[in-house]
Amino acid sequence: MEPHEYEEHVVVGHQLMLNLGEPVELGWRTESRRHEGTLHTGALCIQSDGVTNAPRWRDTLTFATASIPPSMIEAALGELVRAPSATFIQRHCVPDRQAHEFVTTLAAELASPTEPLFAETLSHAFVLHLLAAHGEAPGRKQLAPKGKLRPAQLRAVLEMMHAELGTSLSLTRMAECAGYSPFQFSRLFKTTTGLPPHAFVLRLRLERARRLLREGDHTPTNVALMTGFYDQSHFTNVFRKAFGMTPKMFASGRH
Repeated sequence: MEPHEYEEHVVVGHQLMLNLGEPVELGWRTESRRHEGTLHTGALCIQSDGVTNAPRWRDTLTFATASIPPSMIEAALGELVRAPSATFIQRHCVPDRQAHEFVTTLAAELASPTEPLFAETLSHAFVLHLLAAHGEAPGRKQLAPKGKLRPAQLRAVLEMMHAELGTSLSLTRMAECAGYSPFQFSRLFKTTTGLPPHAFVLRLRLERARRLLREGDHTPTNVALMTGFYDQSHFTNVFRKAFGMTPKMFASGRH
């Protein structure tokens, strides 16, 4: 965006802005007082739902924004949740290398998807990082559950994965099956299996795809749909990255 100045307004949803370009001079207002600072490359501003804001910048700003719904914070914090306006400490021009990595990784995943669950898993991990680094809620260490999934819980989740592999399988659905929030489930599943949910599901998709291609009764397009990939192009890219050849080459026996 070109240089811009916003009128004072109420923030809707928890709002994050992260500078992806050159450093710029940034102004903002808190409690009717004007402040100035330098928003360096990779630095962020974050504000809670319901607070007021009036940012301005005098140079061209290249940035990423994210809006986090309060319901997502409620799911992460459970009984630790506070009023939405007290969720995050107000940050302006604060460096956060991990947030920068999350944003760039998520942008790359959305531009060229790998596993459909990855963006969802990454979003939840990003929120946990923001709460740990910039949240006001006490007891943030409780966000990291200890232990593993019980055998019955793991069995139920694996059955769901196999049954719904060709559908829009979501992290939220798997977490509900195990009786946890998506935030808790992701960590417990990785502790139990050694893989995060999206990587585990991707492995299942690829294993089923290879089996279907070996059978020779389905085209690569049909296999892509039957195993939960977005389309044949997505399937081909992921298959080639995993096995060093296209599905068509694998099906024809050229390996």
